[in-house]
Amino acid sequence: MSSKYFARRFSNQVALVVGGAQGIGKAIATRLAGEGAHVVIGDRDAVMMKRTSAEITTAGGNVRTVGCDVRRSQQVNRMVEQTIHWHKKIDILMYVAGVVKALPFAKTSEKDWDDVLNINLRGAFLTSRAVVPHMIRQKRGKLIFMSSTNAWDAEGELASYNASKSGLYLLCKTLARELGHYGITSNAVGPGVIKTRMAEPILKDPRFMKKYAATIPAGRLGDPEDVAGPATFLASPDADYVNGVLLFVDGGYLA
Repeated sequence: MSSKYFARRFSNQVALVVGGAQGIGKAIATRLAGEGAHVVIGDRDAVMMKRTSAEITTAGGNVRTVGCDVRRSQQVNRMVEQTIHWHKKIDILMYVAGVVKALPFAKTSEKDWDDVLNINLRGAFLTSRAVVPHMIRQKRGKLIFMSSTNAWDAEGELASYNASKSGLYLLCKTLARELGHYGITSNAVGPGVIKTRMAEPILKDPRFMKKYAATIPAGRLGDPEDVAGPATFLASPDADYVNGVLLFVDGGYLA
């Protein structure tokens, strides 16, 4: 964990990172733990979750894990209840779980649509619904949702993904308006193409890579750690007066 991090910025805070086993979620969980947070990772990938937990523990971080399929309300409620049982509170919710299916719109089945919306949007609803009452009681909390540049600039053959990520941002804005007077902020992060397992199909497409890379002023694709910094900023006291925003992290792609 880099010494450039703000030492113990999240000391004694509890962060639930949903979808934290790998990729962007792993980078965020690692960053939070490195800055003193008690991190709970909720994920359905038990193997990767165990590996990430071991890495964080070896680096001196405090982390626990709980298996959770965000499509199942019972599992979501159990994940939140387990976090409260361990730590008595939840200060930060990072909802990072997400999937993508690239299909022509006319060939998108109801199942394809539901598979993406259930994880990207319904899961965020179920998780925040379970967490928010605890934050209301403690009169504070940070909600951060992982949206996308696709919430603003939709791409073809990604109807379900585009809809889910724009819906996720509007959920974020709704909660910002509704919960602000409880001391709870709700914000979203909008990454561009980041080098993760989910992006592997397009990362292996030389035509896409040549075309897309040329549109990024930064001159490169993003790494998960590029997203972790802005996401943890939104969870920090420095962002106490930031509420209802979609913070793009795209190397200037939408500039």
